[in-house]
Amino acid sequence: MIKIGIVGANELSKRHIAQLIQIPDFEIVGLFDHDTENARLVASEFNIPLFDSLQLLLNVADAVDIVSPVGTHFKYASQSIMQSVHVLLSGLLSEDIREAKQLNDLAIEANVSLKILHEEKFHPEIKALRRLVKKPTYIECNRFKNKVLSISNDSIIFGMVLLDVDLLISIVGSNVRKVVSNASKIFNEYADFINVRIEFENGCIANINCGNFEKAESNSIRVYQKNECITLDLDRFDLTKLTKTDSGEYKEVPANQSRTKIQDVVKLELEDFAQAILSRKRITQDTYQSYQSLRIAHQIIEKLHPSTLFDA
Repeated sequence: MIKIGIVGANELSKRHIAQLIQIPDFEIVGLFDHDTENARLVASEFNIPLFDSLQLLLNVADAVDIVSPVGTHFKYASQSIMQSVHVLLSGLLSEDIREAKQLNDLAIEANVSLKILHEEKFHPEIKALRRLVKKPTYIECNRFKNKVLSISNDSIIFGMVLLDVDLLISIVGSNVRKVVSNASKIFNEYADFINVRIEFENGCIANINCGNFEKAESNSIRVYQKNECITLDLDRFDLTKLTKTDSGEYKEVPANQSRTKIQDVVKLELEDFAQAILSRKRITQDTYQSYQSLRIAHQIIEKLHPSTLFDA
């Protein structure tokens, strides 16, 4: 059984704790958050031990689920990894590419699992899409969201680009050869629209459109390959496939309908984290892929906004 500690006291940590309780491979050994009041409330709600410091929690844990703000990820994750504790992070390794690389190197050296929780990538419909994709020639990804800019304009766009880059790499299954990106100021005084063209080593071309505003059309991924076009609606998670019949007619049919709830997806991701630890497999591969996705997204943003949010 894996003894896991929770770092962060918020609504996300409550969701994770509720799912971890249901997974036999995990035993929750405690919780830590620098906000002692929130930490006390969450610990009391789930009847789990509360620790006064991260170090005390690491002394009794095999793994930690870090659900604190991105700005704390490097501090908490590096301290955990250096004590050979496996780490699950929600969101990003770090917004700083140098910190992300250091975490990647530390995890490989310590031979521990450093995993990024990516609910969308782990969704059953995304997994179904990956199974359907054989030899893609062209992929188009459109994502438009009107968000409150709580951190900075660049970091919101960065997060959206990173999400899609990570998804595409997992779907295409090939290394990136070339990236070209452009930004525009559509509705604001800052760049609120980004177009990215990615060329993969296997010949596939991907085109990403990300905008920090709403559009009537749904967010989607569309994959073109020999004799088919596969579309995944990223809002409703409807997966369809357009094919050509023997009579020469084009027909669009549902490709997969699992209807798995988002909370079940979180549980699946946590179970995968447990299996990675117990089997000792995919640790280096998972960590390296997370870093590579971050590196590419960083390069895209740096080309658009040299030396602004992220340092080279």
